[in-house]
Amino acid sequence: KQWYQRRVAVYQITCEACNVGVRYQGEADRPLHYRIGEHLRAMKQPASHENNAMGQHYASAHPGVAPRISVTILDCKQNTVKRKLSEALFIQKTKPELNDKTELDTVVKYIP
Repeated sequence: KQWYQRRVAVYQITCEACNVGVRYQGEADRPLHYRIGEHLRAMKQPASHENNAMGQHYASAHPGVAPRISVTILDCKQNTVKRKLSEALFIQKTKPELNDKTELDTVVKYIP
């Protein structure tokens, strides 16, 4: 499958407008093109998407610039807890600049 058709993925978005390649990592349980589309809309209209890290990055670092990103699939997991844990572990390990690093707290809610 092409990356945009993937479901249940842990992904990384890299801002190609930045010289240093600022990164954001997330997870999605639906086709990835829907989630990436949300990020792109937030980058184009950050005022309407205040909770979107990529949108806020574009508002502060690249106001008025058309989004330029690359997307990498880091992992695929069907199980929600395993996918969220995978996301949290990638964030802990690689420390992407735009994540708030609270993903591990979110995983705890899914553990019985």
